[in-house]
Amino acid sequence: MQFHLVLPGLAWPRSGASHAAGDLSLPALSALLGHAQASWQPAVAPETWLVARFGGTDVRLPYAALRRAGEAPPAADAHWLCCDPVHLHFSRDKLLLADASGLGITADETATLIAGLNDTFADIGRFEAPAPDRWYVALTDEPRPFFHPLPDVNGRPVQLFMPEGEDIARWARLSNELEVWLYNHPVNAAREAAGQRVINGVWLWGAGPADVRLQAPAPRIQADAPFARGLARFAGVDPEATERYLDGTGFAVVSSLQRPALHLDATAWQAALQQLEQHWFAPLLAALKAKRIRTLTISAPSDKHCLQLEISAGSLWKFWRKPQTLAAVLATAPQPASTTP
Repeated sequence: MQFHLVLPGLAWPRSGASHAAGDLSLPALSALLGHAQASWQPAVAPETWLVARFGGTDVRLPYAALRRAGEAPPAADAHWLCCDPVHLHFSRDKLLLADASGLGITADETATLIAGLNDTFADIGRFEAPAPDRWYVALTDEPRPFFHPLPDVNGRPVQLFMPEGEDIARWARLSNELEVWLYNHPVNAAREAAGQRVINGVWLWGAGPADVRLQAPAPRIQADAPFARGLARFAGVDPEATERYLDGTGFAVVSSLQRPALHLDATAWQAALQQLEQHWFAPLLAALKAKRIRTLTISAPSDKHCLQLEISAGSLWKFWRKPQTLAAVLATAPQPASTTP
C-alpha cells in the first residue's frame, strides 16, 4: 500500500540568505521531512520525468495530443500540434521568445484571435484554445519535422530552435504568415495602446505518432495539469481532481507550485504550499500513522535538480527523529558544477 505524490516546483531555488519557505508553519510537512529518506536525483524536466513513470519515452512523444487529451476528449481522427501564443522581441541582435504565462491574455482576446485564425487559415487545420495560454491546431496529416518544445525555447534565442528534419520550409513559412497576421490584428493594436506586450507569434510544437502506448503507474491517478491528465487517459485511467488527498493508495500530480516557482513568485508559491499542507501533507501523515498506506513517496522533478523523499509508516515510530523544515532540506541541494573559462 503506497502513495506517490508528485510536486513540480517544490524545490524552490535558493537565493540569498533566506528561503521562501523559511517562515512558513508547515507542521505536517516538517514531520514527514524529519522521517524521510531524502535524495537528490539528476535534473530532468517534469514532463520528461512523468513520461518515464508512465513507461514512455520522450523521443517523438505526441506531446500535443497528450496535452489536448488532458483538456477534454479530442477528435480521434486529428493530428494535434501545439500552437501556443508567444511574444517575440529583439535583445541586441537576437530574437527572443517569451511564453504566454506572463502576457495576461484574456478569454475575449483568445476567442477573437482563434475565430480569426480559423477564418484566415482554414486550409491549414482547425484552431482551438481551451485556455488563453494553450492553443492547438488539429491537422489531417501528422507533421514530419521535429519541433522543439516550448519550455526549451522560453527566454532563449529562437534561431537555436528552428524545426529540423523533413518539410521544414512549409512550417517555417506558416509560422511567418501567422506572425504577420497576428502583428496586424486589432487585438494587438489595442494591447500595444494599453502598454501591454503584444501576442506577435505562436510556437508550433508537440507533433508525434498518435499510437503511443502507456501504462499507468497506479490504478488511481489524481492530476490537474492537462499533460498529466492526458498521460493518464492515454494509459486508460480517468484522472481525478487534486483538491485534496483521496484516502487510499494512488499516484497524484499536483502542479500548483510549478508556475510560481518558474516566475519566482514567492507569495503565490507560499500560498500554494500552505494549501498543500492542509489538503495533502496533513492527511497523508495521518494515513501513514494509521497505516492505511505503508509508504509515501514525494517527488519534485525539476530541470535544476530532482528531490526524492521516501517515508515509511514504520519510520514514524523513530521518536528521536525530529521535524525538519523544507528550507533545511532544500539547502542540501547540490550546487551546479562550476565552470572555468
